[in-house]
Amino acid sequence: MSLNNPLARLALLYLRIAIWRRGPQDVPAVGILLPLTIAAYVLLSALIGRLLPPAQPGWPLQLALDVPFMLLWYGLLLLVEGRRERFLQTATALFGLECVLTLPSMVIESLATRFANDAAWQVPVYVAAFALLVWTLLAVGHILRATLERGLGLCLILAFVQMSAEEMLLIAISHVGA
Repeated sequence: MSLNNPLARLALLYLRIAIWRRGPQDVPAVGILLPLTIAAYVLLSALIGRLLPPAQPGWPLQLALDVPFMLLWYGLLLLVEGRRERFLQTATALFGLECVLTLPSMVIESLATRFANDAAWQVPVYVAAFALLVWTLLAVGHILRATLERGLGLCLILAFVQMSAEEMLLIAISHVGA
C-alpha cells in the first residue's frame, strides 16, 4: 500500500500516535473521520474476535459498551476542562489508537485464555499483557497531555481511571446478566 493512499497515511498517523510520535492535533478535523475510525475499530475488533478463540464470552458486549463509554467519558472530560472544541480530534485519535492496539490486545487475551492452565506460558503472556497495558496508558496519556495541556502524570491518572471505570461497568453489567 502506497503512502499516497489516504487510508495508508491515516493508518500510519494512528501508528505514530500509538508510539507517541504524533498527537491528536495531527488528526484532520474532518467530521466524517471519527465515525469512520470508530467503524474501523468495531470491524477490526469483530473480525479479530471471530478469527481468534474468544478470550471472554462477552466480548461483543464489551465492544458495544466501549464506544459509547469512551465518547461520553472523554466528551464530559473535555467539557469540564473547557476544551470541547478538541473533542473531534481527540476522540478520533483515541479510536485510531484502539485500531492499532486491537490486534495485540485480542491476541494477548486469547493467549491468556489458551494458556490459563499452562504455568510455563503464564508468565510470558502476563508480562506481554502488562507491557500492553503500560503502552496503552502511556499512549492515551500522551493524547490527553496534548489535548488538555496538562502534565503527563495527571493524564496517566485520567487514562487509568477511564479504563478502570469502564472495566468495572462491564463487570457490573455482566454480573447482572448472569
